[in-house]
Amino acid sequence: MKKKSDLPPRVYAKNGAYWHVAAVGEKRKWTRLCAIRDGMPAMYRALADIQQRGVVSDTMSSLVTDWLREVSTTRTEKTQANDIYQCNAIKEAFADFRAGQVTPPAVVEFLKNFRDMPRSYNAYRSMVRELMRYAEERGFRPPGSNPVDSIKTMKTPPRRRYITDSELRRIKVGICYGKDGKRTPSGPMICCLVEMAYLTGQRANDLLSMEWSEIGKAGILFQPGKTLASTGVEVLIMWTPRLEKLIQRLKTFPKANVKYVFCKQDGKRYTYSGISSAWRRGLARAKIPNTQFRDLRAKALTDVDEAQGITAAQRMGAHTTQAQTAEYVRNKKAIRAKATR
Repeated sequence: MKKKSDLPPRVYAKNGAYWHVAAVGEKRKWTRLCAIRDGMPAMYRALADIQQRGVVSDTMSSLVTDWLREVSTTRTEKTQANDIYQCNAIKEAFADFRAGQVTPPAVVEFLKNFRDMPRSYNAYRSMVRELMRYAEERGFRPPGSNPVDSIKTMKTPPRRRYITDSELRRIKVGICYGKDGKRTPSGPMICCLVEMAYLTGQRANDLLSMEWSEIGKAGILFQPGKTLASTGVEVLIMWTPRLEKLIQRLKTFPKANVKYVFCKQDGKRYTYSGISSAWRRGLARAKIPNTQFRDLRAKALTDVDEAQGITAAQRMGAHTTQAQTAEYVRNKKAIRAKATR
């Protein structure tokens, strides 16, 4: 059986499920972890449960697995997907290390792989730091010995990508139609999601958790997950003809009577990884590079700023300060100024 590269050691996908394979003498024992449709987080939880039955291990491989089960599962779906991706790379790089053996030079050597990618560099640095914090918590390292603390972050240039109206139309066409020119099964719903992201300026996770009960007479009520633990602010996106038309279109889908607005054909809500895959395919077909789903939020806030002012954009973005909003606003045109004389 061919093993998928993104699976942990001794874990295989077979017959719609994830299995852990252990050597028992000359035989191999297959233990079912979970169904593939349950996702990678569920697989890691089951894998950690199996490992907990044996001796507690301070290897980096075991530490990462335990952290994914105990800590990562408390985070949002999007963050969990990022956690798994980063942790797999860290687990492979530090496969021969115990948690107490990780030193600053070892971390620096690992981070060299991302020197040309400042954002990725900082993200992996942060993840290794969190794993080392967890190692201290588990007693695998002395308190205050985190090897990442002495390693500086890299400066990251601000993202300036602005999706034009023409590009947005091309992306939607790329999502709706495959290479064969035929409409894809998930295309129409994903296109509605893209349109909703632009019209409301909300983040992907908040759109994916959007419920029909949040749609009222005054508009659509959002409680951004990113501010839930801080300000707890809610955002009411009031109706416009284009937004009303989008909602009417969404009501025509077969599963429009379920809890969540954006659902697959089987009635289950879309996952972040699912829409990310569809987004990337749409970009490839439209031949539009250097574009991310989150750039839709920047486009929305930029267009609102241009049409209604920074205060309106700040309200849409649920930002506490206008400085936060300014990070999203893209300068589509050069600033004009007169010469000194």
